[in-house]
Amino acid sequence: MLRPQHARELRGSVLLRFSEDYQAVEVDLRGEEILVADASDADRAHDLVVAGAFHDFAALIAAPLTGGLPRPTTALGRAALARLADGRIEFEGPLRLARGLLRLISALPDKHTPRLPQEPAATERAARG
Repeated sequence: MLRPQHARELRGSVLLRFSEDYQAVEVDLRGEEILVADASDADRAHDLVVAGAFHDFAALIAAPLTGGLPRPTTALGRAALARLADGRIEFEGPLRLARGLLRLISALPDKHTPRLPQEPAATERAARG
């Protein structure tokens, strides 16, 4: 699922570090451009570091979101929140960037409040009537 509206809002450098022997991944969020690559320079500073086991990342990505965080009203959301609460997944950096990243890579869209249809303007109603 492409989410260009979320990508445009994000700026920063993210490091995804896996506890298994997988290569760490850098994600540079530059608004209209996103660069994803193997992390090669261990000394580079990142705005956000996310660390954990690959299967815990997968659970986080699979969880439905509300406001960029796992939704506690679903079993998948609670399982993802448990991984955050007990430290299996750790975020070091700004929560705003973490929430934006989750919105971007989530397998499920963020839950939105439904909007009620707008009343047509009085001039439009008069023109129709």
